[in-house]
Amino acid sequence: MRVHTIEKIFRLDDIFSLIKNIINTSFEIDKNSYIDDLNLLIIGINSNDQSVIIRSSINKSKNRTSFSILALYNNQILKDHNSSKNTIKSKQLLGKTLHNLIKNRKENENNYVFANLKIKRIDKYFQNQLIEIEKDILIKLLDSLHERYNYNDGLRKYHFSLVDIDGSWESWYDIYHHYIDLLENKFITVKNNSLKVFRNYDFALENAYSQRIADLIISEEEKSSGTPFKRINNNIQKQNLDEVKKEAGNLKITFIFAHKRKSQLRLIQMLKLLEEVKNFTHFMHKKDFKQYNHIYPQIVFISLFGFEQSVGDYLRNNLYGKLSETISILTIPPIEHKIWHNYFVYNALEENEYIDSQSNVNLAKYNNLRRNGRANKNAIKKIESQYHDLVESKRVSDQNSQQLNEWGDILSIDNCSKLLDVTNSREKIQRTIV
Repeated sequence: MRVHTIEKIFRLDDIFSLIKNIINTSFEIDKNSYIDDLNLLIIGINSNDQSVIIRSSINKSKNRTSFSILALYNNQILKDHNSSKNTIKSKQLLGKTLHNLIKNRKENENNYVFANLKIKRIDKYFQNQLIEIEKDILIKLLDSLHERYNYNDGLRKYHFSLVDIDGSWESWYDIYHHYIDLLENKFITVKNNSLKVFRNYDFALENAYSQRIADLIISEEEKSSGTPFKRINNNIQKQNLDEVKKEAGNLKITFIFAHKRKSQLRLIQMLKLLEEVKNFTHFMHKKDFKQYNHIYPQIVFISLFGFEQSVGDYLRNNLYGKLSETISILTIPPIEHKIWHNYFVYNALEENEYIDSQSNVNLAKYNNLRRNGRANKNAIKKIESQYHDLVESKRVSDQNSQQLNEWGDILSIDNCSKLLDVTNSREKIQRTIV
């Protein structure tokens, strides 16, 4: 199956017409196809015992159009369905059977990935033929939409390592999409900044065999003077304030990746995606987002089967806001029921209390040294540098703490395991994926 989501609403009658022109030389459109205000279903059947099912739905609240394309051999649909072998001999009965299996129900309107349709596995040679059909239809459809509407999503393709999946993408979509829907809705509610959202975005090149789908990407403009997360260093006071005032603003990009394997997310997999995200955002900054002073990436990893213990160790030892090359990471569900981020956060102390707890230097001692004419100037400078670093550390800690409060609410951190229904979802995946 091929899926694609576009953050724009198109007229479904236009979509229907475009698809009809694309497939009518190879497939006959079945009369059980339909279109309404928010949904489209096209069933195509040909003389080679193949069918193609194309579904599109509109989400008006998100200004979003979603597509899914599934090609199959007709005898594949017999598994676990009350269909007889006579079904595949009659196009009319086949079209009706497919329609009844995948038609929209009120409780299932946004599930456009054929969750009700169970199909047999086939040899890879024949499966590749079906994938070529799906790819060809999607490429032609996207080309037609671009030509008619001049649509461009503003993101580049990239080789993110998102192709390793146990079973089908749609099986995992059925597990994760309710929680990611909630996450997206809460993010939009909490944030008042300029947002751009991409759901189920495919980073693969258009002719690639496998799709590389990121579950959710959210870009957020931060129009503030100065960088939102200045890294702790010994040159804080050497910054040119005039340059800071000239900064055009920053862009924060959050990547939500749902792990689709029947195993824990391994540290090596996480580190690979971290490096890819860094390279991608650096490339986008250089090529397409030059107007922003900084681009700050963040990753939310969701893993139904949890995380390797070494992931928790990595989060503890690579604190965001403490190390200059570290990006922020959030893990769902929390590791060992408590570790869910790598933000540098100190406890809630007043500034002077924080400095006293971190150093033998406080303001009183510093002032005494300044009044002592015999004090070494280098010692004074060292104390000043240390003091300013500690002040900056406290500032970053406070800002990180505020960010974590927001993210704790957005991710429903105290309730995320229940929302994911971890125990039952794991059992469902184990039954579904052999």
